[in-house]
Amino acid sequence: MDKTDVGMFGELHPFMKLLLLGFIVFFSMIAVMFLGSLLLIPFISEDWLSSILRGFEYTRHENLNILRYMQILSHIGLFIVPSLLFAKFAGGRISRYFNINYRVEKMLYILGALVIIASVPLINYLIELNMRMTLPDSMSHVEDWMRRTEDNAIEITEMFLNVGTLQGLFFNIFMIAVIPAIGEEFMFRGIVLKILRQWSKNIHIAIWVSAILFSAMHLQFYGFLPRLFLGALLGYLFVWSGNIWLPVLAHFVNNAMAVTVYYLAHNGYLNINYEELGQETTSIFYIIFSMIMVFFILFIFYRYYILRVAYD
Repeated sequence: MDKTDVGMFGELHPFMKLLLLGFIVFFSMIAVMFLGSLLLIPFISEDWLSSILRGFEYTRHENLNILRYMQILSHIGLFIVPSLLFAKFAGGRISRYFNINYRVEKMLYILGALVIIASVPLINYLIELNMRMTLPDSMSHVEDWMRRTEDNAIEITEMFLNVGTLQGLFFNIFMIAVIPAIGEEFMFRGIVLKILRQWSKNIHIAIWVSAILFSAMHLQFYGFLPRLFLGALLGYLFVWSGNIWLPVLAHFVNNAMAVTVYYLAHNGYLNINYEELGQETTSIFYIIFSMIMVFFILFIFYRYYILRVAYD
């Protein structure tokens, strides 16, 4: 049993822990969305309520602020609240369960941010590969549905990102970078990865299975490979550093960088699109350099892990 598992869930089988985590996520989501919706009632019109009953049009710009609010609520209900509740039940003390107070060298935080920046061309290359994937003709209806789902997700994301003020930029960073970085890392690296590691007794299986779940959770099929890679990268940062704040920081940098670059390009402050790095045959140099840098930085984390284990 993990030394942090000292709560009422501590001695349960890992499968039961995952099952209980699922129940907590389900009921937490319902409770948070219900309470959040009650708070919203004084600020919405009857027309908006009727539009929900008819089938909410997510792409209507007049609903954008409500969509932002619901986006924040969903992340709180799906990830932050259930993560804290599970850690309390399983570990007794939340800070102990997540190793929140475990200190690492400050240089590792810098390297955690740098490995995300260095991985951009490689991630973009994986995005291009993923977008080229096709299903057999017999499953064309499934592929059409997947592409429509992807297009809707992209449209909503672009609606969120299309802001022209610093206030809008900072809010997007809070909504798209801060909240997901904390909630998703506490859930998938702080809890799911830990449970899978207890079950499989293998670090790598735990990292990659949790990364698969992390990528699948986003329900964006044509972004599965890059998110799988990102999830595994964040998993290794967590395991090899022993500190939950390393993957939180890296996750934040990844999302905040995308939000900020989009803002700068959309408002004419930047004339380059970093999303194109690694998506052209002429940029093979960037892909190879990205792979080398990611491997090198991860090797530093691995060496730190070996030394940490040796002295523990």
